[in-house]
Amino acid sequence: MTSRSKNAVRGYETEIEKSREESNWRKAVDLAQQLKARSPQHESLAHFLIGEGKLEAHLEEWPPSKENIERAQRELSDARGYLTLATDEAGKRAGVALDAHLLLGKLNYACGAYDDALKHYKLAELNTLTEKELPVRSLRIVAESYAIKGLCLEQNTVPGSTSRFKQAERESEMIRSFELSSDLTLLYLQRNGAGANARAGPTLETALQRVPILHIRAGRLQNAIDRYREMLNAVESISTQALRLTLTRQLAEVLMRGVTGQVYKAPEKLAVAPPQGTLSRRREDHVSDGPWKPKRYAAINQFVPRNEYEEVVLLLLVGEAMAVRDAVLSQSAEFEAARAHALRNAVCIVDLLALAATRWGQLCLVLESLERAMKFSFGCAHIWRQRALATAAAAPAPARPAPPAPHTHIAPGSSAWSAGVRAAGVARRAAPLCPSDTPLRLVAANTCYRMGWIEEGIEMAEEALAIEDKREGSMLARCCLYTGIGYQMKAQKTNARIDKEIANDTSLKLLLRAVELDDNDHLAFYYLALQYMHLGMLNEAMDATRSCLWARAECGGGLRVAAALWSCAAAGTRGARALHAARLARHHYPNADWPLAALATLQLTWDTPEEALATGKELLTLVNSTESELETEHNGYAELDAMSDSQHDDTQSNRDGASIRAESAGVYRIERALSDGASSLSTQRPRVPLADHRAHAWLLLAQLCLRLGRVSAAAGCVSEAATLTPFSHLVLYTRGLVHAASLEWDEARQCFQNALAIHPTHLDSMVQLGAAYYNLGWLGLAEKSLREAAALEPARADTWRRLALVLCAAAEPLAAADAAAAALALHPHEPALALPL
Repeated sequence: MTSRSKNAVRGYETEIEKSREESNWRKAVDLAQQLKARSPQHESLAHFLIGEGKLEAHLEEWPPSKENIERAQRELSDARGYLTLATDEAGKRAGVALDAHLLLGKLNYACGAYDDALKHYKLAELNTLTEKELPVRSLRIVAESYAIKGLCLEQNTVPGSTSRFKQAERESEMIRSFELSSDLTLLYLQRNGAGANARAGPTLETALQRVPILHIRAGRLQNAIDRYREMLNAVESISTQALRLTLTRQLAEVLMRGVTGQVYKAPEKLAVAPPQGTLSRRREDHVSDGPWKPKRYAAINQFVPRNEYEEVVLLLLVGEAMAVRDAVLSQSAEFEAARAHALRNAVCIVDLLALAATRWGQLCLVLESLERAMKFSFGCAHIWRQRALATAAAAPAPARPAPPAPHTHIAPGSSAWSAGVRAAGVARRAAPLCPSDTPLRLVAANTCYRMGWIEEGIEMAEEALAIEDKREGSMLARCCLYTGIGYQMKAQKTNARIDKEIANDTSLKLLLRAVELDDNDHLAFYYLALQYMHLGMLNEAMDATRSCLWARAECGGGLRVAAALWSCAAAGTRGARALHAARLARHHYPNADWPLAALATLQLTWDTPEEALATGKELLTLVNSTESELETEHNGYAELDAMSDSQHDDTQSNRDGASIRAESAGVYRIERALSDGASSLSTQRPRVPLADHRAHAWLLLAQLCLRLGRVSAAAGCVSEAATLTPFSHLVLYTRGLVHAASLEWDEARQCFQNALAIHPTHLDSMVQLGAAYYNLGWLGLAEKSLREAAALEPARADTWRRLALVLCAAAEPLAAADAAAAALALHPHEPALALPL
C-alpha cells in the first residue's frame, strides 16, 4: 500500500512537471490540488504549485503592465495566499520557499508594489545565488526575477539627497540584474528549444533590450555595442528569431549613429579549442563560459567585420533576410495584423539598408533588397516609392554637359537605357500609390527626360506642379523649373513652327515663375538663360547668366553660357571675357573635357590657331588618361551630338526626317552609310571605354587642323575617331569637311549625305551638303538643302549666307538680297562657341 502511494505521488510530480514545462497551468493546478488531498506531507509543495499556476495563468492573459495593475490586485489574492503559505518553515524544509519568494516578487511587481517585490528578492537572497545547472522552469523563474528586480530598481525614484556613490551603486546593480537576466533568458530559450513555451515574454524581452540602452544613457557606447554582439552571437533557437531581428536593427542603428572612424572597435573572434584526437575532424561550433552563460557561435571560418561599414552592412543584410523569411504572403483578412507587423519590420530594415548602402555607393544592395520586398508589399506605397527612387538613383548616369541638365538622352540598348526603362516603369506604378508625392514625380520626370520621353516627363512634372499649386508647397519653384525644362526640350525637338512657338512661350513663362519663386536657384537662372538664347534675346540671357553665377559662381553651365554670349559677333572686344570664362570653367572642372573643348573652339576665333591646337592636344591627353574610368566626372559630353549646334536628338532615330527631307534620305543611303562603317570594323580594335569622349577630342583636333591648313593631319584625326565610333554621323560629317578642304566636292557630298542618312536633322551636314551642291554646280539641290536647313533652324546666320550665294548664282537677286539681309541681321547673335541646346 505504501509503495502504491509513493508511485502515485511520483506520477503526480511527473505530470505536474510536464504541465509546468508546457505552461499548461490549469492542469498543473488541478494536479497540485489532487496531490495535496492524496499526500498531506506534500502540502507546502502543493501550495507553491497552486500559487504558481494561478499567477502564471493570470499573467499569460494579462501581462504585467501599468494598465493591468488594478486587475492584478483584485485577481491575484488567491495566488498570493498560496505562495505565502509556501514560505513558512515547512516550505523551507520542502525546498520551495526560495522559489515562492521569487514568484511573490513577480506577483508584487504585477500589482505595482515595487518595494515589496524587492523585499522578497532580498529574502530569497537573489544576489548571492550560486551559478549552477538549473531545470528549464527554474531558469525562467530566476531570469524573470533578475529582470523584475532591475525594472523595480528603475521604477523607484531616487531621493534627491542620495549621494552620487549610492546612485552609481544602484545603477550598477540594476545593469547587473538586467545582464544576468538576459544571459539566463538566452540560455533558457536555447535549452527549451522548440518547446510549447519557447518564447521569452514581455518581461524577459524588455530586460534583453534594456541593458544596451542603459549603457548608452550612461555614456558607455562600447559596452552597449559589446552587449549587442554577445546577444547576437548566442546560438540561435526558434524562439529567438524575432528577438534577433530587433537586436540586429538596434545594433545597426547604434553603429550608424554613434560610431565612426577611430571610435570603432572591431569584435573579437572567439577562440576555438583544438580537436581531441587525430581521427576526428569535427569541432565544437559553440562555446559557453559558465552554467549561466548562453552558448555562443565559434568556428574556424567565422567572419569577423574589420570596420563599421562591414558590420553595419552585415547586420542589415542578415536582418533583411530574417524579415523576408518571416513575411506573411497571404492577403486574407485573418492575417492582416501579422502581415502588417512583418511589413513594418521589413520596412525598417530596408530603410536602414538604404541609408547605409546609399551613403557608401552600394545601391545594388538596396535594389536587391527592395526586389525581395516586392513579394509581400502589395499596395505598400512606401516600398514602391523607395524602389522607384533607388532604381532612378542606381541608373548609370551618362556623362553630361556642365550643368546637371537632363538634355542628354541615353543611347537605346545600353545598360543605362535598361536601367532608365526600369526606373520609369516603377515610378509610373508608384505614383498612383503616392497621390501627393511631389519629389517622386520630379525624379520620374527627370528620368523620362534623360530617356528622351519628353511628353511622359512633362506629364509627370505637370502632376507635381498641380500638387504643389494646390497646397502652395515649398517645391513649387522646382516643379515650375522641371516643367519648363520639359517644354524647352519639346520646343527644340519640334519642327512645326506653331508648336515650337507655343512650347517656347510655355517654357519661358514657367522658368520666369521659377525664378520669381526662388531667386537663389542657379539652375532656374541657367535654364532661363538657355531659353533666352533660343529666342535670340541675348541681353536678357546675359542678365540671367549673371544671376546664375551670382547664385553659384562655379556653375559650369553658367560659365559656358557666359562664354557663348561673350563670343557673339556683337560682343566686339569682349572675346577676352569669353576666353576668361572658359579658363575659369577649366579651373573649376579640371577633370572634365568640356572646358578644354570650349576653350579650343574660342581660341580659334579670339586667339591663335596654334594655341587652339595645343589646347586640343591637351584635351586628347586628358581623355586618354581617363579611358579606364567609365564615370570620372559627369561634366563631359554623353554623345558626339554635343559638338553639333543643331537640336539634340536621338542619334539613331530618323523619325523627324520624313517631314524635312521626304524620301531624299532613303533606306539605301542608311544602308550604305552603315555598311561603310561596318566594312572597317574588321580592322578596328574593339570599343574602348569613353569612346565617344575620345572620338570627340579627335574630331575637334581635326577641325583645328583644318583651320591651320593641315589637311592630311585632319584626315588622320578623322581616321582615329572612326576607329572609336564608326557609325557616328559626326565622323562622316568631319570627313566631308576634310574632302571639302581638299576640293574633293563629290566625295564631300557623299559623306554629308551619309551623315544625314544616319541623322536626318543634323544641321551642319545639311548646310555643308548645300555648299557641296553649290560647288558642284547643282544649284537647285543646293537651294533645296539650304532651305530645309533654314526651315529647321531659322536663326542660323550661316545658312542664310550660303543661301544668298546660291540664289545669286541662280540669278535671283531679290531673293538673294533677302537672304543676305537675314544673314546680316542674325550674324551678331551667332556665338562662336556653339552650345548643344
